Amino acid sequence: MRPLLLTLVCLGIGVGGWSAATRSGLWPLPTPAQAVSSIRDNFDPAIRDEDESRLLAGLRSTTPVGADGMLAEIARENSANPTVSNTTQQPSGWSAANIDSLIIALFDVESHGLPSLADVAQQLDDPANLMSDSSRSELATRAYLRYGGWLRYGLLDSETLEPRILSQSEIDGLLNLMNAALSAQTIAQSLAELAPPVDDYPGLRLEMRRLAAYQPVWAGIEEGDDLGPGDEGPRVEQLRARLVAEGLYADSWVAGSPYDTLLQTSVRRFQGRVNLMPNGLMDSDTLRQLNISPEHRMAQLRVNMEQRRWRSRDLGRRHLWINLADFKLQAWEDGELVREHQVMVGREYSSTPEFSEMMSYLVLNPRWGVPGGLAASRFRSIRRNPSVMRTEGYSISNTDGERVALREVDWGRWGRGWPYRLSQAPGPTNPMGEIKFIFPNAHNVYLHDTTAREDFGLTRRDLSAGCIRVQDPMALAAWVLESQADWPRSRIDETAAGNAPRVVWLEEQLPVHIAYWTVVADRDGSVRYLNDLYGRDGRTMLAFTLAFDAPPPLTAHRGGSGTLSAPSLD
Repeated sequence: MRPLLLTLVCLGIGVGGWSAATRSGLWPLPTPAQAVSSIRDNFDPAIRDEDESRLLAGLRSTTPVGADGMLAEIARENSANPTVSNTTQQPSGWSAANIDSLIIALFDVESHGLPSLADVAQQLDDPANLMSDSSRSELATRAYLRYGGWLRYGLLDSETLEPRILSQSEIDGLLNLMNAALSAQTIAQSLAELAPPVDDYPGLRLEMRRLAAYQPVWAGIEEGDDLGPGDEGPRVEQLRARLVAEGLYADSWVAGSPYDTLLQTSVRRFQGRVNLMPNGLMDSDTLRQLNISPEHRMAQLRVNMEQRRWRSRDLGRRHLWINLADFKLQAWEDGELVREHQVMVGREYSSTPEFSEMMSYLVLNPRWGVPGGLAASRFRSIRRNPSVMRTEGYSISNTDGERVALREVDWGRWGRGWPYRLSQAPGPTNPMGEIKFIFPNAHNVYLHDTTAREDFGLTRRDLSAGCIRVQDPMALAAWVLESQADWPRSRIDETAAGNAPRVVWLEEQLPVHIAYWTVVADRDGSVRYLNDLYGRDGRTMLAFTLAFDAPPPLTAHRGGSGTLSAPSLD
């Protein structure tokens, strides 16, 4: 190893600040059996029903495909077409300085939650390795494309959860970026700039490094009844020990002490951290969260970093960002967080989807189109007591949108292709409240006010039929309309005080991004592992574990003349 690199690594200096132990591959990866077992035990029941032997058979060694795989590919290709080894034109900019920069960057791959490329770095750095300059350049190029492709596009395809295969245009883009970086001698910087430009991504990388350095271990808590004040016994002792591992309880107590106020407060703090109801009791939901293993936490963190790589890199100069799992909406402008609002999201059976769309207008004093399931119960109430139509402000229409008088309703069609729709006029019982924000989408999901504003005081707020209820919506409307001088806050409030619906079109559409991320890094440096209220993490974690263990090998596309046109990931 070159003296410079040896010094950097041993002192923990350089991209990521890694130690010599990390260079030797001592990353605390769970075994395939540990990772799959942890996911099966803690998440989606559908995964638990999978045939475990089939899952484990798909997992190979935890040592990812690296230098040996890349060199074998080069040898296979040159053997299949011997003329290529002499005619392949590799980038001429792989100087010793650029390769040193790449080597340091490759030792930091794992801080992004990605498979190790340390053995590739060691091959490039080993003076005893008698590779030709062209082979070294090709290995460096392939390593850059693999690492850069993972950072920019992810290890998995976000839709299919299959290993992500880069298109030729994506490869060409990475090659252009690499060639520019070779010329400017900014290889490490060019790779760093491919990481997701998401506000909390650096905090997640620090958490990944922390888990690698400390390798946390904690014992689980035995299954049993809920625990609360006054209870005592071995499970209370286990609970205290588990909260010590979370840093939420002092590592000193009298053995056999009952469940007291101090323990109840610590349980509340843990529940608030993971977005569970902070009742201070160790109930079944709290026990499930406490018994999630360190291996599972590592896998959950990796997947959340991967999910950030899937998001659009151009979120918009002004945009709204909603994390369903955190019940939070953020308004961003020019890279700065300018507003935060609490939100309520869909219940488990009517979970809110993840997507991005453009907000085009908002409606003050909106009508409510009652969704099917809720409409059925209200139609029953109307049939029993027709005065409900007047007192609640309901109106009935047919499938063409034409108003239908109550006396014209054919109740004989009930349960046989019911052709009627129900809506509610603006008013104090309209669950839309005073305003809704529309970003047309295939899911018919939007932001709106609510009449149940007291529920924003709850920690867990999966309470809606799928749409997103937002706290203090008039303040949000004022920010959305900030650039439209004819709609100051005073006019918004004055219009909302009436009863007539009013549509306000945005002069500039606003991007709205809805995500579901169960690990978040706060601005104070803390990292929170949230309750997976929709059970969405499990299948993604399993797919990522499989791909992490055996990433697809790098191959090369051959041009018509038999020369290497561009290394690829397919």
